[in-house]
Amino acid sequence: MAEEDDEKLYAEKLYADEEAHQLAAAMLEEVRDEIAHADEKASLLIGGLGIALTLLATGFIEGAVDLDLSSLWARLLWISGGAAALLSVAYASLAVWPRLSKPPKGVVAYWGHLDGMRHQREVAKALADYGLREPERTYQQLLVLSIVAIRKYRNIRMSMAAAGVACVLIGLALLVTL
Repeated sequence: MAEEDDEKLYAEKLYADEEAHQLAAAMLEEVRDEIAHADEKASLLIGGLGIALTLLATGFIEGAVDLDLSSLWARLLWISGGAAALLSVAYASLAVWPRLSKPPKGVVAYWGHLDGMRHQREVAKALADYGLREPERTYQQLLVLSIVAIRKYRNIRMSMAAAGVACVLIGLALLVTL
Protein backbone atom coordinates (compact mmCIF):
# COMPACT_ATOMS: atom_id res chain seq x y z
CA MET A 1 0.00 0.00 0.00
CA ALA A 2 2.84 2.38 0.84
CA GLU A 3 4.45 1.71 -2.56
CA GLU A 4 1.24 2.66 -4.37
CA ASP A 5 1.02 5.90 -2.37
CA ASP A 6 4.67 6.67 -3.15
CA GLU A 7 4.13 6.06 -6.88
CA LYS A 8 1.00 8.21 -6.90
CA LEU A 9 2.77 11.03 -5.05
CA TYR A 10 5.75 10.76 -7.44
CA ALA A 11 3.44 10.88 -10.48
CA GLU A 12 1.59 13.91 -9.12
CA LYS A 13 4.86 15.73 -8.41
CA LEU A 14 6.31 14.80 -11.80
CA TYR A 15 3.30 15.98 -13.78
CA ALA A 16 3.05 19.17 -11.72
CA ASP A 17 6.71 20.04 -12.41
CA GLU A 18 6.51 22.72 -15.10
CA GLU A 19 10.28 22.71 -15.66
CA ALA A 20 10.23 18.99 -16.39
CA HIS A 21 7.38 19.50 -18.84
CA GLN A 22 9.24 22.32 -20.62
CA LEU A 23 12.37 20.18 -20.80
CA ALA A 24 10.38 17.26 -22.23
CA ALA A 25 8.78 19.57 -24.82
CA ALA A 26 12.21 20.87 -25.85
CA MET A 27 13.60 17.33 -26.04
CA LEU A 28 10.59 16.25 -28.11
CA GLU A 29 11.35 19.01 -30.61
CA GLU A 30 15.01 17.92 -30.69
CA VAL A 31 14.16 14.26 -31.30
CA ARG A 32 11.80 15.25 -34.13
CA ASP A 33 14.67 17.18 -35.73
CA GLU A 34 17.02 14.20 -35.25
CA ILE A 35 14.54 11.89 -36.97
CA ALA A 36 14.44 14.25 -39.96
CA HIS A 37 18.26 14.38 -40.03
CA ALA A 38 18.48 10.58 -39.79
CA ASP A 39 16.11 10.21 -42.73
CA GLU A 40 18.22 12.65 -44.77
CA LYS A 41 21.42 10.78 -43.94
CA ALA A 42 19.91 7.42 -44.84
CA SER A 43 18.54 8.81 -48.10
CA LEU A 44 21.99 10.15 -49.00
CA LEU A 45 23.51 6.76 -48.22
CA ILE A 46 21.00 5.01 -50.47
CA GLY A 47 21.62 7.54 -53.25
CA GLY A 48 25.40 7.29 -52.97
CA LEU A 49 25.37 3.52 -52.95
CA GLY A 50 22.99 3.50 -55.90
CA ILE A 51 25.31 5.74 -57.92
CA ALA A 52 28.40 3.68 -57.06
CA LEU A 53 26.72 0.38 -57.89
CA THR A 54 25.27 1.79 -61.12
CA LEU A 55 28.70 3.00 -62.25
CA LEU A 56 30.22 -0.38 -61.47
CA ALA A 57 27.43 -2.27 -63.23
CA THR A 58 27.66 0.03 -66.27
CA GLY A 59 31.36 -0.75 -66.59
CA PHE A 60 30.61 -4.46 -66.59
CA ILE A 61 27.68 -4.25 -69.00
CA GLU A 62 29.53 -2.09 -71.52
CA GLY A 63 32.56 -4.35 -71.35
CA ALA A 64 34.83 -1.52 -70.20
CA VAL A 65 36.03 -3.72 -67.35
CA ASP A 66 37.49 -7.10 -68.28
CA LEU A 67 37.71 -9.28 -65.20
CA ASP A 68 39.62 -12.50 -64.70
CA LEU A 69 37.24 -14.52 -62.54
CA SER A 70 39.11 -17.81 -62.83
CA SER A 71 40.29 -17.57 -59.22
CA LEU A 72 38.02 -18.78 -56.43
CA TRP A 73 39.25 -15.91 -54.25
CA ALA A 74 38.30 -13.36 -56.91
CA ARG A 75 34.78 -14.73 -57.16
CA LEU A 76 34.46 -14.83 -53.36
CA LEU A 77 35.61 -11.20 -53.09
CA TRP A 78 33.09 -10.05 -55.71
CA ILE A 79 30.24 -12.02 -54.17
CA SER A 80 31.10 -10.89 -50.64
CA GLY A 81 31.50 -7.26 -51.74
CA GLY A 82 28.19 -7.33 -53.57
CA ALA A 83 26.45 -8.91 -50.58
CA ALA A 84 27.91 -6.26 -48.25
CA ALA A 85 26.73 -3.50 -50.61
CA LEU A 86 23.22 -4.96 -50.69
CA LEU A 87 23.26 -5.27 -46.90
CA SER A 88 24.25 -1.61 -46.66
CA VAL A 89 21.31 -0.59 -48.86
CA ALA A 90 18.99 -2.77 -46.78
CA TYR A 91 20.07 -1.15 -43.49
CA ALA A 92 19.75 2.36 -44.97
CA SER A 93 16.28 1.43 -46.23
CA LEU A 94 15.28 0.23 -42.78
CA ALA A 95 16.36 3.60 -41.40
CA VAL A 96 13.90 5.49 -43.61
CA TRP A 97 11.07 2.93 -43.52
CA PRO A 98 8.22 4.44 -41.51
CA ARG A 99 7.33 2.57 -38.36
CA LEU A 100 3.98 3.34 -36.85
CA SER A 101 3.88 2.03 -33.33
CA LYS A 102 0.86 0.36 -31.88
CA PRO A 103 -0.64 2.51 -29.16
CA PRO A 104 -0.77 1.25 -25.61
CA LYS A 105 -4.21 -0.18 -24.96
CA GLY A 106 -6.73 2.59 -24.40
CA VAL A 107 -4.39 5.47 -25.33
CA VAL A 108 -4.43 7.99 -28.17
CA ALA A 109 -1.20 9.97 -28.02
CA TYR A 110 -0.55 11.02 -31.63
CA TRP A 111 -2.11 11.01 -35.09
CA GLY A 112 -0.89 7.51 -36.01
CA HIS A 113 -3.10 6.07 -33.29
CA LEU A 114 -6.16 7.23 -35.24
CA ASP A 115 -5.47 4.71 -38.00
CA GLY A 116 -8.58 2.81 -38.97
CA MET A 117 -11.06 5.48 -37.91
CA ARG A 118 -13.32 6.59 -40.74
CA HIS A 119 -15.42 9.39 -39.29
CA GLN A 120 -14.76 12.54 -37.30
CA ARG A 121 -17.15 11.34 -34.60
CA GLU A 122 -14.94 8.30 -34.05
CA VAL A 123 -11.93 10.59 -33.70
CA ALA A 124 -13.74 12.92 -31.30
CA LYS A 125 -14.90 10.01 -29.12
CA ALA A 126 -11.45 8.36 -29.09
CA LEU A 127 -9.79 11.63 -28.10
CA ALA A 128 -12.39 12.35 -25.42
CA ASP A 129 -12.19 8.82 -23.99
CA TYR A 130 -8.54 7.87 -24.51
CA GLY A 131 -6.60 10.96 -25.60
CA LEU A 132 -3.56 11.65 -23.48
CA ARG A 133 -3.50 15.11 -21.97
CA GLU A 134 -0.46 17.25 -21.38
CA PRO A 135 2.08 16.58 -20.02
CA GLU A 136 1.57 12.79 -20.36
CA ARG A 137 1.18 13.17 -24.14
CA THR A 138 4.54 14.92 -24.43
CA TYR A 139 6.23 12.28 -22.29
CA GLN A 140 4.68 9.44 -24.32
CA GLN A 141 5.72 10.99 -27.64
CA LEU A 142 9.22 11.70 -26.34
CA LEU A 143 9.59 8.08 -25.28
CA VAL A 144 8.34 6.62 -28.58
CA LEU A 145 10.18 9.04 -30.87
CA SER A 146 13.42 8.64 -28.94
CA ILE A 147 13.25 4.90 -29.55
CA VAL A 148 12.56 5.53 -33.26
CA ALA A 149 15.52 7.93 -33.56
CA ILE A 150 17.87 5.52 -31.80
CA ARG A 151 16.74 2.69 -34.12
CA LYS A 152 17.23 4.87 -37.21
CA TYR A 153 20.76 5.85 -36.20
CA ARG A 154 21.62 2.24 -35.36
CA ASN A 155 20.55 1.22 -38.88
CA ILE A 156 22.53 4.10 -40.40
CA ARG A 157 25.66 3.03 -38.53
CA MET A 158 25.18 -0.56 -39.70
CA SER A 159 24.66 0.67 -43.27
CA MET A 160 27.85 2.72 -43.14
CA ALA A 161 29.82 -0.20 -41.71
CA ALA A 162 28.50 -2.55 -44.42
CA ALA A 163 29.30 0.07 -47.09
CA GLY A 164 32.85 0.29 -45.75
CA VAL A 165 33.23 -3.48 -45.91
CA ALA A 166 31.78 -3.48 -49.42
CA CYS A 167 34.27 -0.82 -50.56
CA VAL A 168 37.22 -2.79 -49.19
CA LEU A 169 36.04 -6.11 -50.66
CA ILE A 170 35.16 -4.66 -54.06
CA GLY A 171 38.44 -2.74 -54.10
CA LEU A 172 40.36 -5.94 -53.38
CA ALA A 173 38.30 -7.77 -55.99
CA LEU A 174 39.21 -5.14 -58.59
CA LEU A 175 42.89 -5.46 -57.71
CA VAL A 176 42.78 -9.25 -57.96
CA THR A 177 40.74 -9.47 -61.17
CA LEU A 178 42.01 -6.60 -63.33
